Amino acid sequence: MSESSIKNIRNGVIASVVAGIILLLIPTVREYSFKALKWVLSGINWLWNNLFESYFFLGWFLLVIFALALIGFLTIFFGIKSNFDTPEHSTYNSDSIFGMNWRWSWKGYNINDLWCFCPSCDATLVYDDSSRHDFYHSTVTHFLCENCSNRIVGTIKGGDKTYAIGAIKREIDRRIRTGEHEHRRLG
Repeated sequence: MSESSIKNIRNGVIASVVAGIILLLIPTVREYSFKALKWVLSGINWLWNNLFESYFFLGWFLLVIFALALIGFLTIFFGIKSNFDTPEHSTYNSDSIFGMNWRWSWKGYNINDLWCFCPSCDATLVYDDSSRHDFYHSTVTHFLCENCSNRIVGTIKGGDKTYAIGAIKREIDRRIRTGEHEHRRLG
């Protein structure tokens, strides 16, 4: 006998055994599924009957009152929880740093959407970090105002745009830690 015919016989035997087990389980599974369905339907029937019983109020009215109370409780809970999640410095969202006006928003305790604006015309500044590091000069990032004839408004030494944004975030964190942010707000 060849190896492929042995595999065919083996696969046929396995398929026959699996099919036999499935056929043996069908009546048992059907019986249990009917019992479960009957139990669920009796629960629904009990709930329906109790909702329309004659109490001082109808049952469905009590259910509506319970649902509204639950919504009120969850609203209060999440309102109190959100007060604990917001940092006390969440209103500190703008400042003048390195000669530029910076604005940002807070997401929890993290600074989001940090960017700088021209102190003269309040235009969004663009950056230029094309200078390269060599032996005599370190990399700098210039912030330019396109509205004020491409005038350099501010410069941050030490790296590219990512480094400059990180330096501003570190300065904001320092001002929060020292309490200096209370006196330096733009408004």
